[in-house]
Amino acid sequence: MNPVAPQLLMLLVVAAALALLVWIAVRASRRRSIRLPLAVLSGMVVVYLSGLLAASAEAGAADLTPGELKCFDEWCAGLVTANVASGQSGLVVQVRLENHGRTAQRSILARAFVEADGRRLPPRNPDALQVLVPPGQEIELNLDFDLPSRLNVSRFVLTEATSGALTPGLIVIGDEASPLHPLVGWPLKGLPARGVTPAARAFSVTPNLDGCPA
Repeated sequence: MNPVAPQLLMLLVVAAALALLVWIAVRASRRRSIRLPLAVLSGMVVVYLSGLLAASAEAGAADLTPGELKCFDEWCAGLVTANVASGQSGLVVQVRLENHGRTAQRSILARAFVEADGRRLPPRNPDALQVLVPPGQEIELNLDFDLPSRLNVSRFVLTEATSGALTPGLIVIGDEASPLHPLVGWPLKGLPARGVTPAARAFSVTPNLDGCPA
């Protein structure tokens, strides 16, 4: 699951900032000096943002090992298979979605793409990720990608960070949606460049049925 400590820290910082803003407003309304609370607020914001950017810049390898799930709270996703055939223009990625919660869930922010020679290629059917998953259940679905010839497919990525939505994750230290943080994905190094070999190739992983990685 997503780490709780960074989320609690973010909430504490936001609460402290709001309290300081109220203090500043009260002192300003009484025509008192606001230099001290402004200095405290500015220092707190600078320290927190520095930690946020430093954590993103120092984040390690952004690849999942075979069988690992990627979780967004109680909604999780994992790669099952990826297949590409020479002479065809498509890649089919089979994804497993799991709901570890007690109510039906969908991720309206989920986005998927494959990385190929520095490009991000979205699927033809992105709305497939919006399926509603019953509580405690899992659903498997296919994402279909068009691949220009002679591209080397390197990774499959499923994330909520590229949705463009303003979410709390933007200011949570270590969250994938925070600025400069690398996106986590599944390597597809077993797939050949399109049109290079005559035989179809497949890359498979064994789903992790024990839940999300720590």
